[in-house]
Amino acid sequence: MTLTSSSGGNSLSALEAQLSAKENELSEAADEDAKAELKDAIATLKAEIAELKAAKETSSTQQQAGQNTESDNTSRIGTHNFEDGDPFGEREMYI
Repeated sequence: MTLTSSSGGNSLSALEAQLSAKENELSEAADEDAKAELKDAIATLKAEIAELKAAKETSSTQQQAGQNTESDNTSRIGTHNFEDGDPFGEREMYI
């Protein structure tokens, strides 16, 4: 039996593959100490997978929010022409 530790830089698919392998090892393990170690490793892998998924969701929401803000600002560019008599300070300009 081989226990491997996963690093923080692993991809989601690699972590899921490790989890599957650990679950297979657990089903074949006969020793109670080995089962306990495998259960700990499985719990750690599940936590890392959940953390990675949460981080991906957070980054994708931030990217979408950034894109929405950019599109809101660019949609207003060139939509208003000012007249010579408009009072000072009533203008909005985005560069």
